[in-house]
Amino acid sequence: MKQIGCDQELFFKWQISQINMKKIIHTTKNLQLIACTLEIAQAEINDKSKFSELLNASVPNTWPPEFMGDETILFIINNLQQAPEQSGWWSWYFVLNDVVTDACILIGNGGFKGKPTSDGIVEIGYSILPEFQNLGYGTEAIKALVSWAFTHPEVRQVIAEMPELKASQRILEKSHFTYVGQGSEEGIIRYQLSRNRQMNLGAAN
Repeated sequence: MKQIGCDQELFFKWQISQINMKKIIHTTKNLQLIACTLEIAQAEINDKSKFSELLNASVPNTWPPEFMGDETILFIINNLQQAPEQSGWWSWYFVLNDVVTDACILIGNGGFKGKPTSDGIVEIGYSILPEFQNLGYGTEAIKALVSWAFTHPEVRQVIAEMPELKASQRILEKSHFTYVGQGSEEGIIRYQLSRNRQMNLGAAN
């Protein structure tokens, strides 16, 4: 099947394509969010050319972004080998469509730390390459991931934990998360967004 090009004018619409296994793509105003599959993760480690081809995007020399090195990818590979159907509950790649050149470029990634817990909680995180920060793409990606998570009825709450980093805190606040205080470790803070709050915000818009 032909890969989906970045020049398609789609807004918050889910698409499915077939590349050895189902690939989940969430398209927003400026980005395509592509859920990591076992094939994509293995290519990121072993074959950068194939990695670029699978994402249908160029990969900057500055890749990967902070906190998203080989150790993280190997962890994701291990989990997807055990449960490939959990694609979407691990890493997602953020691909930017450059409206000037109509080129696609990988600018960051993020996602969840596994499928929802028994009480319906998922934890979210993200990282953007420095040259693409402070342009609104982090907020756009976080909102899209939250939207995807809440399409699953078992998800009741999305949380995020991090050190006190003002830029990251602003992105979460713009994405309607609420600061709740101390995180699970010393020096870590927690934000959260409940399904009810998300629904109320949607009803107000």
